Amino acid sequence: MRLLPYALNHARAVDDVMRFMVIADIILFLIVIVVMLVFVFKYNHTKHSRATSIPGSVPLEIIWTVIPTVLVLAMFYVGWVAYLQIRDVPKGAMPVRVFARQWSYSFEYTNGKRTDTLYVPEGKPIDFLITSMDVIHSFYIPAFREKQDALPDRWRHMVLYPEKLGVYDIVCTQYCGLDHALMKTKMIILPDSTFDSWINSSSTADPLAVSTKAIYY
Repeated sequence: MRLLPYALNHARAVDDVMRFMVIADIILFLIVIVVMLVFVFKYNHTKHSRATSIPGSVPLEIIWTVIPTVLVLAMFYVGWVAYLQIRDVPKGAMPVRVFARQWSYSFEYTNGKRTDTLYVPEGKPIDFLITSMDVIHSFYIPAFREKQDALPDRWRHMVLYPEKLGVYDIVCTQYCGLDHALMKTKMIILPDSTFDSWINSSSTADPLAVSTKAIYY
């Protein structure tokens, strides 16, 4: 089962969590359907015209209590492992402030440079510090399976590992008013040298316009 195209190992881990949950649900659904059909035919009223009392079974009670508990704990564990990848900030991560507002994003780097399009260097972990200037928004990068709500007057962390050059969509997934559907921008992962040249210049122009190295989608 292949979901949306992914751009890094974390996205693959999120997809694996989704596959695990879907497969577990399908198996449980089939078990319930099979047992239901067996009971429908085995205890049909034509074969058992008079109802009889069936005593409870302690082993069965234990089984159908233990199995769902184990499955829920397993789902929690695999989800928690994937979740920690975007919450644990590694040493050397580059901080980028994300400001969400109706209905756009802006990004601020440590040297004070601000842009409406997000530029990050390939291979360097990014520590996003996300906030909202008005209502609740959401900062979501679909190809990376990473999402964090942007809350007014609060800063939230989200770690990203830009492992693959390219241009990726950023969208808001929290309904935030009239033009919510238009609240989107791009994240562009640049070669390290191209990003260094751009971040240390006074220009806010698109670095791809002056770069000779191809960016692959």
